[in-house]
Amino acid sequence: MKRLPNWLKIVLAAFAVLFVLGAIFGKAPEPAPVAATPAAPPSTSTTPVTSTTPVPVSYTVASVTDGATVVVQGSDGSSRTVRVLGVTAPIVGNGCYGLESLGWATTTLSGKAVTLGVETAQGIAVTLAGGQDYAALAIQGGYLKYATDAALPALAAAESAAKQAVSGLWGPPCNGTIDAPAPTPTPTPTPEPPVTKAAPVPPPVRTTEEAPEPDSSVYYKNCAEARAAHAAPMHVGEPGYRKGLDRDGDGTACDR
Repeated sequence: MKRLPNWLKIVLAAFAVLFVLGAIFGKAPEPAPVAATPAAPPSTSTTPVTSTTPVPVSYTVASVTDGATVVVQGSDGSSRTVRVLGVTAPIVGNGCYGLESLGWATTTLSGKAVTLGVETAQGIAVTLAGGQDYAALAIQGGYLKYATDAALPALAAAESAAKQAVSGLWGPPCNGTIDAPAPTPTPTPTPEPPVTKAAPVPPPVRTTEEAPEPDSSVYYKNCAEARAAHAAPMHVGEPGYRKGLDRDGDGTACDR
């Protein structure tokens, strides 16, 4: 009989050992299933979410520096200086129309509630309580000039209207120049009083003194009669004188 190779013997021996062990110990017990932990039910309680909406700050004008600069007081206690967007103001105390511009701005803004726009490099838009844009109102009235660096067509149109109407600083004596004092007006010369010529003095009225009426109680028919009565010669006004006896009319009768 042919002998088995050694390697085959080793394989068969290994299978034999495994068979014996399986017979002794039987089927290996299956591991017990692990009980699944029930998932916790979703919580029905809700945590309230707190909304923190910021309260908008309202502003009131506390003081007016000039028509283009104001100090506002916020409802949160803050205070800030605001440069109004789009306007140029006359220099108070030195610029032409400066006092008029400041007076109008103070009346319009001081103590009044305003709304501030977004801050820009050129300034902040200021809106009055009635919804009017402060800059447009001031420019149209001739109290401020338009600052061209703001590039706002509405303000440019307001200035054109003010120029056409010759309003405020566009009228004399400023005529649109606000960075210098008002020119000194040329004094109006006082008119010389009219020369009245004295009325010519009328020449004195020469009144011819009428000769007194001759005494009619004495009558001489002729000069011979007068000589006979020793009355000749007779002068005007003397008794017996009459023109009929004064032939040469020299005022003396019967002198020849």
